[in-house]
Amino acid sequence: MDEDIKVTVSESEDIEELRELIQLIGEEIPGLLKKIIEPLKELMDMTYNVEKARERARAIAAFYKELVDQGVPQELALKLVKDHFINPMSVLKAIMGKRSED
Repeated sequence: MDEDIKVTVSESEDIEELRELIQLIGEEIPGLLKKIIEPLKELMDMTYNVEKARERARAIAAFYKELVDQGVPQELALKLVKDHFINPMSVLKAIMGKRSED
């Protein structure tokens, strides 16, 4: 009979630990989702907002022009522009592709 009580107490402790874990997850998940969703919203806004797209294009053009004006060969300037400015859609595609693999 003592063995039955130990099992019941052990199960009760397990249930309590599970409740605490679920509560902790419930408290942490919204913050984690916000950390993921906010950058994605910014990427989407950068890609689909016309004015933001114009600003980005101006920044890219100014960067390239400044490099060339400073004597950087055009091919190298183009490579630096490609390396420096990330395509938001490629980032989203990479994220979505990775997500579908999981």
